[in-house]
Amino acid sequence: MKSLKILTLAVIMAASSLQSFAQDFKEKTLLTVGNEKITAGEFLNIYNKNNVQSEAIDPKTINEYLDLFINFRLKVKDAEVQGLDTMKSFKDELAGYRKQLAQPYFTDESVIDLLTKEAYDRSQYDIRASHILIRCAADALPADTLTAWKKINDIRKKIMKGADFSKMATELSEDQSARDREANKQHPAMKGNRGDLGYFTVFNMVYPFETAAFNTPVGSVSQIIRTDFGYHLIKVVDRHPALGKVTAAHIFFTFPKNSTAADSARVKSRVDSIYNRLNAGEKWDDLATLYSDDKASAAKGGQLPPFTSNRLVPDFIEAVYLLKNPGDYSKPVLTSYGWHIIKLVEKKTPGTFDESKAELKQRVTRDNRGRQSQEVVVARLKAEYKLYEDIAVLKEVTGIVTDSIFAGTWNPAPDKIASKTLFSFADKKVTQSEFAQYLLKHQKKQEAENIQVYVNKRFKDYVNETILSYEDNQLEAKYPDFKALVKEYRDGILLFELTDRLVWTKAVKDTTGLRVYYQTVKQKYMWPDRKEVSMLTINNLSSERDAAIMLTKLEKWITKKGKSLNWVKTELMKDTLLSVNLTQEKYIAGENALADKTAPETNQSEISTKDSKTLLTWAFCERAISPEPKTLEEVKGLVTAEYQNQLEKEWIEKLRKQYPFEVDRLVLDQIK
Repeated sequence: MKSLKILTLAVIMAASSLQSFAQDFKEKTLLTVGNEKITAGEFLNIYNKNNVQSEAIDPKTINEYLDLFINFRLKVKDAEVQGLDTMKSFKDELAGYRKQLAQPYFTDESVIDLLTKEAYDRSQYDIRASHILIRCAADALPADTLTAWKKINDIRKKIMKGADFSKMATELSEDQSARDREANKQHPAMKGNRGDLGYFTVFNMVYPFETAAFNTPVGSVSQIIRTDFGYHLIKVVDRHPALGKVTAAHIFFTFPKNSTAADSARVKSRVDSIYNRLNAGEKWDDLATLYSDDKASAAKGGQLPPFTSNRLVPDFIEAVYLLKNPGDYSKPVLTSYGWHIIKLVEKKTPGTFDESKAELKQRVTRDNRGRQSQEVVVARLKAEYKLYEDIAVLKEVTGIVTDSIFAGTWNPAPDKIASKTLFSFADKKVTQSEFAQYLLKHQKKQEAENIQVYVNKRFKDYVNETILSYEDNQLEAKYPDFKALVKEYRDGILLFELTDRLVWTKAVKDTTGLRVYYQTVKQKYMWPDRKEVSMLTINNLSSERDAAIMLTKLEKWITKKGKSLNWVKTELMKDTLLSVNLTQEKYIAGENALADKTAPETNQSEISTKDSKTLLTWAFCERAISPEPKTLEEVKGLVTAEYQNQLEKEWIEKLRKQYPFEVDRLVLDQIK
């Protein structure tokens, strides 16, 4: 037992020593380029990213890759010497990439994953709900908040005792859409919705409202819910499997203005008549085009743009839920706009979680619910860096802020602002004067509010922004992988810019150099034996018999009278019913069957049929062409690519002479 313990201790010590050696080894300098030292760890990191890591390292491959890596580092060195890393365009581009790379460090992925799954589960349903709103600003004073809460609480008590929700919404809700509105210069008369919000699904409402609606059973009234708009009571009226995205058509009949009961009866009679004609077999598109009062859609058979459940009035949506298959149409449906007959054209229901995950995750991140993830990160950073806030010192700042800040003109005398530490974290202390400068910078014209509430809100924002900014500046020091990735992007941008200047764009723009280079390689791009053949094609002939008559005419003109093909073409085009085409092309063997049959200074003809039309083709071989180089224009793409390779080769040769570099062979052998 004692020997086993000694052996175990030896193994642990050996493993620890090996790990220590591996870490020390990665810090060793493998390559020196000028004054820059590149470690074995940096080289191996890039090597492993570009090679199959499950396979053993091939010493030959290491040598080849090191050679490419040296070229890469020399190019980056050249870009730095030329000052490309000091250009504003480079700095802006790198900053943009860095911001994207840093984003995951300010996001709690576990929170995002939970919110994404929650969003998917909710996307499977549509909810119809009504609400009552008592307005209360998000940053209202405690006294105002309490007043609003008491008001909504009293309403809820009455509803729980049996008061009608719709009646209470019409009388007491501070959402003006609940009540009828008379016409004025800004809008026509509108009938109130009595609190009915219609159907909606995930992302259609602010997150707290959405959450309450999805967590409340059908027929029930929610607890009091707080959003940025104020306090809500929500009554869930209906819950359906999600409609998804629907394309539908309708035949629509509107009521005349100030319509009477007789007018309504006439409209109902019209819609019933059209419905009966549909049932009798008349075509939908014909009836929609002739009779629908929605002229914008009537011309398209009544088809509406694709919509989701929250885009149209609930009576219309309820009718669509009942349509199962494309082509099904509803009975006449009455909405606040008039009578509709609705036909289903297409229905796309939500996909599986795997199909929807990427898009939902992106929407969660952009949506206000995504703030929960950042709040988790901020809370973690505050604990990690031991944030301390001095509320007494904050009150001193509040004491010098006046209502002028709501006009954007607050400008306190410097001697009124002390420099006491307002909050601290990690190795950083933030003073009152720094916070005052923040308030000065962010003030703007706005509605006046309680100064204490305003300062507290700005203070919270300032603390969060400061600690996030501090963390952003620590990323390279805290996370070696992030530092390496940013460096890869930096070097990659420099390499791309300089290579574009000296190789890619230069090869395209340097036409003289390209032509000179072409002369050195043109023998690589040879045409085989070819024939130059003129072809006269006559189309629109009515039959093969007419084609044979035309062929006799061509033989008389060309063979016996020696007329040129251009003369023949001109003569034939006098007949406007014919389509005549004359070409002169160079053909290799096998490229054109008729050309293959011709010998120099001889002709061949062919009668064929295409698309029910008879064609006559007369081919004359002008000459035989021996193998010759293709012109630069014919192989420009290939030669340009070769020229780019040549320019890069010359550039690398120049760099290897211009900048000293040294490989530590001992470290290289250890890598192998």
